[in-house]
Amino acid sequence: MSGRRVKVPVGSLMATRCLADVRPEPMSWLWPGRIARGKTTLLAGNPGLGKSQITASLAAVITTGGRWPADNTCADRGDAAFMTAEDDAADTLVPRLIAAGADLARCHVLDDVRGHDRDGLPTLRGFDLSRDVSALGEALVRIGDVRLLVIDPISAYLGGVDSHRNAEVRALLVALSDMAARLDVAVLAVSHLNKGGGADALARVTGSLAFVASARAAWIVAKDRQDPARRMFVPAKNNLGPDGSGLSFTIQSVTLDRGIETSRIVWNTEPVVMTADEALAAQGSPDRRERAPQRREAEAWLIEALSGGPVSSVEVEAAAKNVGVSERTLDRAKKKLGVVAFKGAFKGGWAWRLPDHGCHCDTPRVPTEESLAPFAGSGSARGSGTQISAKNAKLSSVGTLGEGCTADEYRAARGADP
Repeated sequence: MSGRRVKVPVGSLMATRCLADVRPEPMSWLWPGRIARGKTTLLAGNPGLGKSQITASLAAVITTGGRWPADNTCADRGDAAFMTAEDDAADTLVPRLIAAGADLARCHVLDDVRGHDRDGLPTLRGFDLSRDVSALGEALVRIGDVRLLVIDPISAYLGGVDSHRNAEVRALLVALSDMAARLDVAVLAVSHLNKGGGADALARVTGSLAFVASARAAWIVAKDRQDPARRMFVPAKNNLGPDGSGLSFTIQSVTLDRGIETSRIVWNTEPVVMTADEALAAQGSPDRRERAPQRREAEAWLIEALSGGPVSSVEVEAAAKNVGVSERTLDRAKKKLGVVAFKGAFKGGWAWRLPDHGCHCDTPRVPTEESLAPFAGSGSARGSGTQISAKNAKLSSVGTLGEGCTADEYRAARGADP
């Protein structure tokens, strides 16, 4: 370095290792090929699909030394620990573990973090990944022989960290991963999916992409469109093993002693040859599926409302609200149909009209009770307004609308997709 002296601050020397001195070791698996020990695995899916029941099923296999679903390989017996922010231990977690056949003597729930304030008084607070990973590790060591740690959901334990801030989330997860490796425990982080419409499963995981990046494997729980009772447990990512197949399962209701109602997973033996991306693509966007019928009925109503000619935008919006069409749905219908907004003769205000594509637009009209009747009775229209019958719809209307075309006919006339 040209004889230049470099001043290195005390305590800042980088530690190095020669890889020739590193002894190769085989991967340590909890569930062979699917969940590794000493690593973080992500389990994500929409609410109500059985993610928490899956964790109970895994705990049952581990705590009894049972056999893994489909693979039929025997698990090394050990303990399971749960951090659960959404399920109560007494009325939800324990009944599910009993139904799954777990050994409760080997199952543990990690509650609050205990400490002392500046005055030495005892304190009790929720677990925070940004400050309590050391305390978590110590608790697992005290329990002893913990093979599985379930964090459900992981987003509930971020403290004050924004779950969408990549750098901050990654820093928390690095500390968690280090603890998992040191104790050789499999960390199963449970998460939800966001409401995006894309088929990229990893991009659908709620929060920062750091959750996905830090996990060595990720599994998605999705519905089977062909069988509403069937759920799929399919791979989205596996950095540690071969790309394997997924599994399917159903959720079975169980009644325990004293009439306690709960549920458990029943795994199917046939493999699911489908990726998480393919499973979510088959489902499509939940939001879009739910919006489509509402938007189509809003389009049909708007066509009829405007079929007699231009109408004051104030009148249209008020009438739409009265029959339960939200402002957002009305706006989507307006854009889809290409409705034209212009300054009309309605006391200087704005008016709406259909574009000239063969629909009836003879004289200016406003929506009438008769034109509202078909839409007001619809059960699929849900908006910010209260649904009312045409009889009770109070509109200052003139005359009646001429016969209009349907939404599909109108789109066909415009050359637009249905």
